[in-house]
Amino acid sequence: MTAAEDRELAGFIFDHLCEEQPEAVAELRDAEIMRRVRLGIDRARSHELTTEGSITAFVTLMFLVAPNFDEHPRIRKALDNETPDPDQRMQRIFQQTAEADWDEAGENACSWEDLGE
Repeated sequence: MTAAEDRELAGFIFDHLCEEQPEAVAELRDAEIMRRVRLGIDRARSHELTTEGSITAFVTLMFLVAPNFDEHPRIRKALDNETPDPDQRMQRIFQQTAEADWDEAGENACSWEDLGE
């Protein structure tokens, strides 16, 4: 992606979070939300996610569950599945994991600062 496309995607996700998940960003300044969104985009791409929808879903889960939700063993297995289209993994992630997995991921959350830059 070009720098302009990255900025556009970050802006889209920022708007999505503010409109659809206001409680997840209510106590954050805009600059901090954007910093976290950029970290999330990079993390989503590390799982080979490429579409706007799959990256947006991934970043949203970072805000709602845990910044490191993808480190939970069963969630990571679903994300690293050998599906030919990596973006389909986000569509199927809840079919391949249990509610308890998400609870554990939330309980073992790291801070955003632990993710680094």
